[in-house]
Amino acid sequence: MRFFDIDRWNEIWQTIARNRKRSIMTALGVFWGIFMLIVMLGAGTGLGRLFRSQLGDLSVNTLLLQPSQTGIPYKGMPKNRYWRMDNDDVELVRKLPEVMYASAVYWGGEIHASHEERKGDYQIMGYSPDYQKINPQKLLYGRFVNEVDMVQRRKVCVIGTQVWKDLFPGGGDPSGRTVKVNNSYFTVVGVIRKQSSAMSFSDLERTVIVPVSLAQQLYGGGTQIHMLAVAGDERTPSKKVEKACRETIYARHIIAPDDEKAMWCMATAELFEKVHGLFFGIALLTWVVGLGTLLAGIVGVSNIMLVLVKERTQEIGIRRALGAKPTVIISQILSESFVLTFIAGVLGLTAAVGVLSVADQIFYQAVTVAQTGPEVTWQISFGMGILALTILVAGSLLAGVIPATRALKIKAVDAIREE
Repeated sequence: MRFFDIDRWNEIWQTIARNRKRSIMTALGVFWGIFMLIVMLGAGTGLGRLFRSQLGDLSVNTLLLQPSQTGIPYKGMPKNRYWRMDNDDVELVRKLPEVMYASAVYWGGEIHASHEERKGDYQIMGYSPDYQKINPQKLLYGRFVNEVDMVQRRKVCVIGTQVWKDLFPGGGDPSGRTVKVNNSYFTVVGVIRKQSSAMSFSDLERTVIVPVSLAQQLYGGGTQIHMLAVAGDERTPSKKVEKACRETIYARHIIAPDDEKAMWCMATAELFEKVHGLFFGIALLTWVVGLGTLLAGIVGVSNIMLVLVKERTQEIGIRRALGAKPTVIISQILSESFVLTFIAGVLGLTAAVGVLSVADQIFYQAVTVAQTGPEVTWQISFGMGILALTILVAGSLLAGVIPATRALKIKAVDAIREE
């Protein structure tokens, strides 16, 4: 077979080596092109993963609802009236067919916490058990607050990783141990690590989480809550979930059904759409810029092959005179173009993957091991690497088309007469 013809490959190598400087410069162009393409793809993909990790496993159809001033007078109630949501609103919304989970959110403010001689100032937040289903965070130890904690107003807490490091420097599972929060003692039931910051109402690493019923008792809030977090059914449009929640809550608090001002609402579905659109644009720009850089290298290959064809005019003419078929001439030129591009491309791809691997290790040691951020890889996928190499190979073959066509136009008589 021609592919395994040693003489043919020797000839290809000798032809490339005959113009060593040009070949090296051309190969460097190809090397740099694919190197930059892969590095930019890795950076763009890594940024996308990093941003998406901030969303974590947050429900795509999540709503945040917070009471505000009414904007329309209704049934004898004045305009600009302040109102508050409470525990009954949470229960009513949870029973709606459009809703999967509903959680109360209660801000407790700054607290002073201590364990033995260790102490620090942190934030306290009150949540319902459903909040961990709406916006899941990674539990390093123990559990989240549960329904029994809520009903019995147990003095239990889930602490963030920074609180855990400050108060329990020896590490290990602190579940069952006691911390003093202001003037009260709480039993630690879990350690939580930030996985999503899209719905963080405090620095989760420095937060003490308690059952919302306990937070209400500690701060004299009665049954009032500051915000309602809702995870709608994924098959139900976000707007429909919002409408159902508004109607239910408005009816209970005597608010006009069309009063948009009375309640602030944020839908994560819109956030997800914007994020996807942003990173699609980044990916598209990365490919355009990267392929442009790669194209510059491929054009260089085409140029050097044109030079090689010109310098081998007599050789090609003699081959034509001796009966060499056009396919043989074309095959020779394309093979030379392919070999030069493929070797440089593989080296560039390998170097880029190596750089991304180093970036992976640095990020892992600086962020993941230190537990200050999410686990994110900056490495490209195997399929993306193969796609880039395939584009390069296809480009190398296209780069050889013009030189090969020019070689076929060489007439044997003219080539032999040329000095």
